[in-house]
Amino acid sequence: MDEYLRTNVGHIFAAGDVDGHVMLVQTARMEGRIAAKNAVLGPGQHATYHVVPSGSFTDPEYGKVGLTEPQAARTHDTVTGLARYDDMVRPVADGRPDGFCKLIADRASHAILGGHVLGEYSAETVQTIAACMAAGMTVEQVAELQLAYPTFTEGVSMAAQKICRTLGIGQFPQTWSYLGAEG
Repeated sequence: MDEYLRTNVGHIFAAGDVDGHVMLVQTARMEGRIAAKNAVLGPGQHATYHVVPSGSFTDPEYGKVGLTEPQAARTHDTVTGLARYDDMVRPVADGRPDGFCKLIADRASHAILGGHVLGEYSAETVQTIAACMAAGMTVEQVAELQLAYPTFTEGVSMAAQKICRTLGIGQFPQTWSYLGAEG
C-alpha cells in the first residue's frame, strides 16, 4: 500500500482495517474518502496519521492522541504538563475528581507532541488536544485558549499552562493543589 492508498495492483485502492494502518473508524472514514477520490481522479491526495485521537468508554474512560512520553523522549527534548481533575471545578462538582489531562510538548519548538486523558469525558476531551495539534498550535497558544467553564476540557489549557510555567513563559496562576505544596 502506498501513501495514496493504492495497493500493489495500480487501479485498486484500499481503506480501513484491510490496509493495516490505524484500525479505527475515524481513520477508515478518512481513508475511504481519500481512496475514492484517488481512484476516480488519480493519485493526488495522501493519508496522514500523525493526529489520530482515540479513546474508550471504559470506567475510567481514557483518551489519547500523538506520542506517549517515552516515544516523544526518543527524538525530542520534552516537557510535560499534568492537570489533575481534583484541581478543576467540573470534575469535583460532578463527584468525579479522579483523573488527569496530560500534554507532552517539545521544549524548543513548543509543539504539542501528544496528549493523554484519564477520567470522565476523556474521549471527548482528547478531541480538543487533537484539534490543537492538527492546527499546529504551540503550547502557549493552547494555554491562552478561552475554553468553556466549567468543563472537563479545561484540563487541556491547564496542562498547557503548567508547561508554560515550567518553560518560564507567560503568566499563569497556580492550581489549588499547589497551595498546599511545600517549597
